[in-house]
Amino acid sequence: MRLVLDTEVLVAAFRSERGASRELLTAARDERFVLLASAALWLEYEAVLTRPLHLTAMGLSAVEVRDVLAALAVVAEPVPIHFLWRPVLADRKTNTFWI
Repeated sequence: MRLVLDTEVLVAAFRSERGASRELLTAARDERFVLLASAALWLEYEAVLTRPLHLTAMGLSAVEVRDVLAALAVVAEPVPIHFLWRPVLADRKTNTFWI
């Protein structure tokens, strides 16, 4: 099974030792499923989990949160994101799109 965990699931897992979110986090760490994540999602995880509000509730430091995320990153499968941006330019002749 391959899963992407929403940021709120990680927040819930960090803030409570009980519940489904913590079970998912533990299962990901134990490689019972493949955790999928993009670089942008990983940055979001870090940005949200290191907010003072969450750090206080978790009783952790930002360094400790980053350490847990680093350990989780070892078992995560990176998912590259590819964007095809179409330019919108004033000159219609230059509005070309190459794939």
